[in-house]
Amino acid sequence: MKGMTVQRLLTFYEEPVQDFMKQLDQDLLAGVAQDDSLVRSAQSFVRNGAVQLVDYAPVRHEADFVVRDVQDAYVHISFYEHLSCSCSGRKMCRHQAAVLFYLYQHIDSLSEWVKAWRSKADRQSISEIQNNRTPLAWEQYANTLLNQLVIQDHASSFFLMEFALGDYKRQMQRIRPLEREWHVLFDTSVTLMTLIKLWPTFNSFSRENERGRVRYYLDETIQDLKHQFKQLHGQPRFFAADPFYERIVRYVKYLLTDAEGYFAQRSELYTHYWTELGTQKQARVKELDFLEKHSETKDGHSLLQLRQLFYFQLGQTERLLATMKDVPAEEVSSYLSLIQFAIEQYEIQMATQLFERLLPAIETFLDTEVRASRLIYTLRTIERQLDLSDEAKLQFYRMLIPFTLEPYSGYLIDNERYEEWADLHLYCQSGITYAETCGLDLVKEHAPFVVMPLYHLNVVREINEKKRDSYKQAVRHLKKMKQLAKAANETVYWNQYVQEIREKFRRLRAFQQEMEKGNLAL
Repeated sequence: MKGMTVQRLLTFYEEPVQDFMKQLDQDLLAGVAQDDSLVRSAQSFVRNGAVQLVDYAPVRHEADFVVRDVQDAYVHISFYEHLSCSCSGRKMCRHQAAVLFYLYQHIDSLSEWVKAWRSKADRQSISEIQNNRTPLAWEQYANTLLNQLVIQDHASSFFLMEFALGDYKRQMQRIRPLEREWHVLFDTSVTLMTLIKLWPTFNSFSRENERGRVRYYLDETIQDLKHQFKQLHGQPRFFAADPFYERIVRYVKYLLTDAEGYFAQRSELYTHYWTELGTQKQARVKELDFLEKHSETKDGHSLLQLRQLFYFQLGQTERLLATMKDVPAEEVSSYLSLIQFAIEQYEIQMATQLFERLLPAIETFLDTEVRASRLIYTLRTIERQLDLSDEAKLQFYRMLIPFTLEPYSGYLIDNERYEEWADLHLYCQSGITYAETCGLDLVKEHAPFVVMPLYHLNVVREINEKKRDSYKQAVRHLKKMKQLAKAANETVYWNQYVQEIREKFRRLRAFQQEMEKGNLAL
């Protein structure tokens, strides 16, 4: 019968449709992947308007529907007997379920029916998990929720996914153990399970704004995990939790070696685990053995620096230094992080050895690094905490001139290398005021004549300003030079020098006047 509407059809067959739905509720098992998929697909057909009534035979109490799929499927329903589909015969399929859902939504809330159907599995799953607490049970429940709440409808946009993750986390709390000692272990395990499940989806985002948001999410999550690792390390470890700790190690290792993309975040997570929680020597030795047998990750990233972390943690200094023969400039930042970590662990001797070995690479890196000022601040901070050899200190100070002018000056004065001090400040064209902060008065006391060229540089600089105040300042410098020449018993030299200055700048009348007032001759 053409022209029949679904609403009118249901005035005759509401009760048979309710019976079909009750049978569907019994036949489909929530929590079973195949049945979950069938219900999701049927819902999607209804939501997208893919189900249509095409014919109705009132005498036989039958109707025909079409479901728009990749290939159209035709569903025949005999309201008092059965359903059948062109794709599967009488065996229940997603097309038959879609037709029943299509009819049922005109009787009652389809979303409430699906929610009630799923809640049976949730109640059963929660009860089973509470009675049989295992890592696998937690993982299966997490995967089911992630599929239903996050991946199914929100995998196309990370911003939508973030919103859905909030609902997922709230629902995961339903299986959180009541005992306080389990809380951190549960939170840590669930966070790692979630990362592993969602990692392929993270890599599917190609727009830079979404990838930036993923990096931010991962950085925040990894910081939370670092804190949780610390908490786990600080609390007693009970026998029943051993399988969960073992699974955490597997999660962390999998993310490092088998996941792809976002390697900086993966290696940071791995480092935090083996620094904060995996502190047993035997476990570290075993993990180092694994890293020595695997030179890179699945996506081609070198594991050398993580291997070096274990050399450091196990006190294998010689093996660590042996891997630092030719450090590429682009890896300097990572090595500096390792040195800072060594300082935090009060391993000053090892940090010093690492820094000295790294100096040639640092010099190369300084030539290429665009954010040199921040790098120099980091280097100065590290150097102050180390006990470098004299040779290493000199190398470090020289490569960072003029940023190391003060400590370099102090080193030269301490070692009575006054001529080198003067040459250094002449090279850097230091002003007299700044030179005084670097020990000028001490140098003048022990070797007065060596600073004459530095004063001359500043005299000429002031004269070239061609201002009366500058001329006065130049004469002040000349008076100090006069004292230095007198202390060095260089009267002839000094008078000749004053005459040359007078002759060279004879056209500057104001300067000549200031020189006359200064009474510069000896």
